[in-house]
Amino acid sequence: MRVDVIVIGLGAHGSSALYHLAKTGLKVLGIDRYTPPHEYGSSHGQSRIIREAYHENPVYVPFVRAAYALWSALEEETGEKLLTETGGLLLGAADSSVVMGARLSAETHGIAYDYLEAAELRERFPAFRPGDDTVAVWEKRAGILFPEECIRVQLKGAVLNGASVHCDETVLAIHPQAGGRVVEVVTDRGRYGAEKVIVSAGAWVGGLLPELRLPLVIERQVVCWFSDGQTGGGQASGDRTAQNQGMPIYIWEYERGKMFYGFPDLGEGLKIGFHHGGQPIFEPALRQDVSAEEIDAIADIAGRYLSIDPVFVRSSVCMYTNTPDEDFILDVYPGCDRIFVASPCSGHGFKFSSVIGKILSEWALDRPMGFDLEAFSLGRWG
Repeated sequence: MRVDVIVIGLGAHGSSALYHLAKTGLKVLGIDRYTPPHEYGSSHGQSRIIREAYHENPVYVPFVRAAYALWSALEEETGEKLLTETGGLLLGAADSSVVMGARLSAETHGIAYDYLEAAELRERFPAFRPGDDTVAVWEKRAGILFPEECIRVQLKGAVLNGASVHCDETVLAIHPQAGGRVVEVVTDRGRYGAEKVIVSAGAWVGGLLPELRLPLVIERQVVCWFSDGQTGGGQASGDRTAQNQGMPIYIWEYERGKMFYGFPDLGEGLKIGFHHGGQPIFEPALRQDVSAEEIDAIADIAGRYLSIDPVFVRSSVCMYTNTPDEDFILDVYPGCDRIFVASPCSGHGFKFSSVIGKILSEWALDRPMGFDLEAFSLGRWG
């Protein structure tokens, strides 16, 4: 089978790339080893945060602004609700990386924000229990993306525009053919040729391109949902009280370099998880079983910092695939400019997938991508 573009991995970036490519009229094929959306990677679990005052680095702000516009356009085109704005809090000590980084991005890019001391934080957001040394950056546009719906809608749109999608098919090898005009992709079902190939396989990218010797670490990250035992009234009643008190999305650096994040109740309780610090795994094989110790660690954080008595409801496990600097990889394959590597994202990439998919489609068409990708190059560790 010969196509114009093959997309390997149909999670966050891959589903978006396939959607944008299909709309150009190119003959495109997407391949995934599972049936997305699925629970074996990094793009599941009901909700993902989207935020603009990006504490990691101001370089991300133009990308996330474009991502907001593209998510809105996708909602308008499909009639599906994919994003809900709740506002967002970035909490910690005044000199914490979360607070200082959020302020830097906001001031660099002219993003409106409120800087809240502990007393005002308690008054405006009684769902939280900040210490006297806690401050926060409040940004109005932050909110929630629904990852499974985003992937489902993009893949549906891709198919409606003529894309082929092969699920439950494992890619075994990627290599250029003689002459360099075609890239061959070998799977457990067959061989395919393409003018260009996008590798957006997340935790599997190292195995697909072992010759790159990517310095990646895969973490197993647990999230939990809790109801409020103080109410004694069913699964979500206490959580809805917290939501009614104005709970937004939040990221909290509660100790130097240690963060947790969370969401208001979406019907199953308050979702809470640690950002990084998960158990390292050496193969991208994800189990959904969670230990009592893992649940207790998150419950302890919830009880200390939120105005609830946490009662466990359920859990989920996803993967972070981390680069040494926790920035993305977005670059052409060394020695073959017909292959583009668009993974991994170090646990903070889903919000960008709408714009990264668009960028990948522009690359496939040999058009200007519109963004400087130097910060995400493969060669930055060499």
